[in-house]
Amino acid sequence: DKARDFAVIMHKGQYSKNGQEYIKHPMRVANNVLTFKKSNNMDILLSSAYLHDTLEDTQATYDDLVRLFGNSIASLVLELTNDKEKVKLIGKTNYLSMKMKNMSNYALCLKLCDRLDNVSDLVNVDQEFRHRYIIETSDILKYLINNRDLSNTQLMLALKIVEYLDLANKNDI
Repeated sequence: DKARDFAVIMHKGQYSKNGQEYIKHPMRVANNVLTFKKSNNMDILLSSAYLHDTLEDTQATYDDLVRLFGNSIASLVLELTNDKEKVKLIGKTNYLSMKMKNMSNYALCLKLCDRLDNVSDLVNVDQEFRHRYIIETSDILKYLINNRDLSNTQLMLALKIVEYLDLANKNDI
């Protein structure tokens, strides 16, 4: 509850591409974690799901997260945070492919839950963005499958993402 409440405050006034309050996205990511992942560390995973975009998209700092939520959660959120300079240098698809290949299992599970939420709404975004996101996500998944051993949970999430990509692809024609 503390992580959710913090995320609500930090994302206040932010909106997604579809016009919804942004906080709904971290809440859906947390729901994806509950749906797909079994873990003895569910509190850490759910807290990290709520907070996963705070370092990237708000004024929250890593030190804030350590102070409020401890090292485990702060480190997991940091692992999920993109390095904008590296993205510019090598491109988002290459960056995310390599980053996700090397993530901890928990971080990869969270990242796939995040991506699942993102692709679940692709039918409601403009065609240019949808097309670009379908290609990016497909390339990332191919890279992951070819370069990393995925857990059953990670494979289930990847398959669910592919289902949404197929649906979005039909709307992209």
